[in-house]
Amino acid sequence: MKLAVSGYVSSQEGSVASANALLLRSLLNEGHEIDFFSKPSFVDPRPCVGEHPLFRFVCTDNIGPDRFRAKVQRVPALGFVACRVDCATYTRLLLKHMRREHRRRRYDLCLWLGDYAPGRVANVPSISFAQGPPGTDARSIISRFGEIRRLAGACTALKWLALANVRLSPAGLPPLRHSDHIIVGSRQSCETLRSEYGVQADQTSALPYPIDLSLFDASEASKPDSEVLKLLWLGRIIPRKRLDVFLRGLSHAIRGGLPVKATIVGGTGFVPGYEKLIESFEFPQSIEWIRSMPRTQVPELMQKHDVLAQPSDEENFGSSVAEAQACGLPVIVGRTNGNADYLCERDIHLADDSPETFAAALAEIFQRRSTAITPSRELAETHFDLRRVTRRLSSILHGVVEQRPIPQAA
Repeated sequence: MKLAVSGYVSSQEGSVASANALLLRSLLNEGHEIDFFSKPSFVDPRPCVGEHPLFRFVCTDNIGPDRFRAKVQRVPALGFVACRVDCATYTRLLLKHMRREHRRRRYDLCLWLGDYAPGRVANVPSISFAQGPPGTDARSIISRFGEIRRLAGACTALKWLALANVRLSPAGLPPLRHSDHIIVGSRQSCETLRSEYGVQADQTSALPYPIDLSLFDASEASKPDSEVLKLLWLGRIIPRKRLDVFLRGLSHAIRGGLPVKATIVGGTGFVPGYEKLIESFEFPQSIEWIRSMPRTQVPELMQKHDVLAQPSDEENFGSSVAEAQACGLPVIVGRTNGNADYLCERDIHLADDSPETFAAALAEIFQRRSTAITPSRELAETHFDLRRVTRRLSSILHGVVEQRPIPQAA
């Protein structure tokens, strides 16, 4: 197939961009031709796949607005306006170039990686491989407003509440109508698209991100041999990730006599103040906070721990959970965490977000910490292997081209 592609791709950045870099190369190796549309200052996949004979980079640089935004983006009000203008002009230019190149090259499909299609190329079906349903962070800000006000102050909390409501309004939501099919990481996300946004079930597919199984490897010899349970948190510290559940449950477990030490790896995200939860933790000797870590060091970090916990709300697909499983760790995931689709008998799916439930999960993991790591690794190889994910993705792409009616909208 000949694909027009845009989105977030980088082998050096976060989990979604890294997974997309793996997928991009794998699609090329499967024989798909890819024209990638982007501006180098935003996303440039050429370091990942630029040498491949089936890859072509189409520069869509909105030079004026982009350079102006870079100069003033930290200026209050002006920076906000400049960012909006930059985004709007870039999107318009992106679609213009796709339409121009389609007239010359005749694409079979438009594929948006990590984002929702912002518009259409006439007579070409469009698939969005999104990071999850829209508005998950906005909904968490609304539901966690009291906590945000306590940690960040009333003014900051009210600002984010207003932004969250805008994000959930018609003006803030992505135009889902431009996607003939939406791929998300879990069945839970498919259900959210249906229940919250009216997307039909046959217009969605659940597909996990691929994991580099050679980088994230399991070794019996590397597993901790200790009388202390070593617990790992890996990811941004934002309201939806529920650090409060993690820390309250950890505190409850320690008070109950469980020998456990935790490592938190991740910086505070868009809402300031969440570091106070860590700084005020009642057992500071049992916790270590690492604000950032190169991605290449993560596998070694995982292999030094016994369990990874991700008690997130509305998690589409947590790559760190899948990476931990590939390294042979059991995982604990939250009640509304989409990774519940991909668990083995060593893993725990929390029934609620109470500290007692999380503490009980830690105690259960501690009791069976010496069990073989094979089920976790086998699960990762079954669900997250790059070739298997690519084959499933290719099947979805072909199915949409063959079956979906193609709107004529410009």
